[in-house]
Amino acid sequence: MRKLTLLGGAFFVASISLPTMASASPDLPVRFFNTIPDVCFQAARGKPPTPENAESLGLEIASDVPATVRAHFSRVPSWFRLKSQPKEVLVGIGDSPGACHVVLADTSETVEVRTKVAYLLKAGGFQMIQENTTPGSDVDMLFVSKAPDGYMLVSLQAPRQVVRHGIGDQGAVHVKLMPTAMFESMRQKR
Repeated sequence: MRKLTLLGGAFFVASISLPTMASASPDLPVRFFNTIPDVCFQAARGKPPTPENAESLGLEIASDVPATVRAHFSRVPSWFRLKSQPKEVLVGIGDSPGACHVVLADTSETVEVRTKVAYLLKAGGFQMIQENTTPGSDVDMLFVSKAPDGYMLVSLQAPRQVVRHGIGDQGAVHVKLMPTAMFESMRQKR
């Protein structure tokens, strides 16, 4: 077991014990997850990564993005790589105001990352409000957390198993901040 301290979008601190998972890169799931609050929560609040601030966020500009990532995220114009996992973690921004995408690529750790991200979101106070449970389809979960400035929405989409032998995109997290009135109106319509 490892211990991790989380600082979330609603400025809470939680210390939790993480289950140990077999992994070729034991830090990949945590580094992938940490990109969500470190980069995407800021982007959702109108402070996206830029070439000027990328270094301070632990990012570098991605000049080459895997073809499957470009194909699946064709509307995303700007890409960065996580310096500590440059091959496996990409951050895309710019397809709509405040949208941020963390993409897992070129790894066979799909299940480990997906499982740990869902676990850490729940442990950090996010509530799962929707989950696709259709057998044979990709995992599609929607998490929400009330923040001082609205509701932080985190969509986790990933295959149930490794695809294309780990080549190309293996899942993604999409983050957006929704104004309180808009979110509550959406919830009432369900």
